[in-house]
Amino acid sequence: MLDYLLTFNPNRRVTVEEALKHPYLAQYYDPSDEPIAPHPFTFDMELDDLPLPELKQLIFEETEIIHELLQQQSRE
Repeated sequence: MLDYLLTFNPNRRVTVEEALKHPYLAQYYDPSDEPIAPHPFTFDMELDDLPLPELKQLIFEETEIIHELLQQQSRE
């Protein structure tokens, strides 16, 4: 399975749908609950090009959002 996932040539690489059907992942696969993206995922911006302080700030802000969500969930 790992060989199929790590194939360098994307035309020969296994798709997500094919990988999920593999026996190794069978316990996690539910065909009725598998969303398919209408287009490939892309970042709105390239994080590699950001200066380190700005990247740290973005990570901090995202962490704060997740922390607040978890606190709200624990109160419910």
